[in-house]
This record gives sequence, C-alpha cells and structure tokens, in this order.
Amino acid sequence: MKHETIRACSIWRALEVVGDVPVLLILERAFLGTNRFEAFVNETGVPRSVVSDRLKKLVAEDCLVKKPGPNLRRSRYHLTEKGRNLFPFALAMLGWQHRWEAGQRGFTVQLVHTGCGQTVEPRCSCKSCSRDIDPREVDWKPGPGLVQVLPDFSARRRPTKAVTARRGNAALVDTVIGLYGDRWSTLIVRAMFSGFHRFDQIQKDTQMAPNTLSGRIAELIEAGILHANQYCDLPPRYEYRLTEKGRGLYPVVLSLLQWGDRYYADAKGPPLLLSHEPCGASLQMVMTCDNCGDPLELDAVTYRTA
Repeated sequence: MKHETIRACSIWRALEVVGDVPVLLILERAFLGTNRFEAFVNETGVPRSVVSDRLKKLVAEDCLVKKPGPNLRRSRYHLTEKGRNLFPFALAMLGWQHRWEAGQRGFTVQLVHTGCGQTVEPRCSCKSCSRDIDPREVDWKPGPGLVQVLPDFSARRRPTKAVTARRGNAALVDTVIGLYGDRWSTLIVRAMFSGFHRFDQIQKDTQMAPNTLSGRIAELIEAGILHANQYCDLPPRYEYRLTEKGRGLYPVVLSLLQWGDRYYADAKGPPLLLSHEPCGASLQMVMTCDNCGDPLELDAVTYRTA
C-alpha cells in the first residue's frame, strides 16, 4: 500500500510540540509568571490530568524545567531558553488578537515596554532593514533540509465548550490559540502562504482526509480568515484566498517557522529559505516595539488589563 508524504517544514515539526490548545494555554501562563501546578489548572481551566500530561511533555521537550519549590516542597515549572524563545510566537498571537478581535471580550490587554516606558503594539520587523514584513514581499525556495515525511495525524481532542467556559476571560489570546492549537487549520494557512489555493492542491500538500479539509476550510471562512472564489461553474469549484485578517496571521506563522528552524531543522539545514524582497536579505523576523524600535524581550515587557 502506498503512503503519501507531505513537506516536513519546520512549522510542521514545531506544531508537534505546540500545536495543542492546552499546551498553548500553559505556555501563556508561564510567560505571565505562573509556575505551580495548581495555578496552571486554575488559570487555564484545563482538567488536572491534561495539565499534568502537557507539563510532562513540555519538560520532555526542554521547554520547561521542573525544580523543587521553596523548602523542597511542591515543584515549580520554569521556562528554559528554548521555552523563552517561543515569546515572539506569543507576541505575534497577541498582536493579531489586538488588531482583529479587539473588543470581543470584556477587557483589553496592554503591553508595556520597560525599555521606553510606552504602551506597545508588537511589530513584525525584518532584522536586516527594520521594515514591517508583508507576506507578499517574501520569497521562498526549498532549503537543504526539505524532506518528505509520512504525516502523523494522531487525534488530538479539541477543547470542549465546558473547558472554554471555565477559561472565561482568563486567556489573553483566545481565537488564535484555538487556531494554532489545531494542526490541520494551521497547515491550511501554511498552504495559503505557500501559494496553494485550490482544494486538490491543499489536500495534496497536507494529506488531510477530504471531509476534514472541507470542515476546516468552512471554519476558516466563517472566522473571516479565508474567502472562496468560484472559478468553475460545472461542477462548482473554488479557490481559497487569505483575507486581510488571514494575512495578518503571517507573523504567527513566521515566528513558529523560525522557532522550528532553530530547534527541529534537519542536520542539513532549514527546509525553507526565505528572503525579504525590499532589502534582498535572508529573512529573519524580530518582534519590535512600535515606539522605540527595539526588540521585545520577555524580561522587558509587562502587561496590564483594562
């Protein structure tokens, strides 16, 4: 029996670690300083057994380290360097939430950059030329580490409505966590940025079951991330394009790709090589302060809700 393969880009490999809603909720709380098991349970609304499982996974992946608490009592979980390097991913998600879903909840999140003392909206900038990165100005070509792999679409349960209700307004980012906590939806967005727009192209790129692909596309259209254009009448056929809201996800995709390149790329090199058309340099994204232009580091950002 022949098994079809897919592109094993660094996004796919990173999603094996963070493409899960409970993992993303735990990481969000870790960035905010949470480090105790009971606090993770209470603040995420995720069942205790799931929190325990995901904390073990994050420790095994070297994103968190488990250390004894004060007086050798209950252990605490602390971000490792690898875990801290997911901060641009978190900033990109929060920036998208601010722009596209502001006002949908009962509070807003304000980031303060301690370097300049100003309230900040994270910018997705090119490290070489400091310009904002527009996905339409990015070229890509296969890299030395691009290989084809058999996809493992092992089932991951989506969070139930009960979990969502318990979480309430506690999460700083919401919709985008639901999106990137589902690998299938993320791979569809990846396909869009790779230039694949028709159903058969996306299906070949992701190797998703047709009914799963249809369902995820419908959800992304409903969320305003994709729109459909009919290009054939008999039979009706459509191509799918990112809306402006969908293109706004590019910093999230790019930060995930760079993190995956750093920790999961093949020994031969990265699977994809990106270049920034305005400056011609190899693309490296940094999340920067929209006031002073400095990179936003985890220890130099505080937050408040209003």
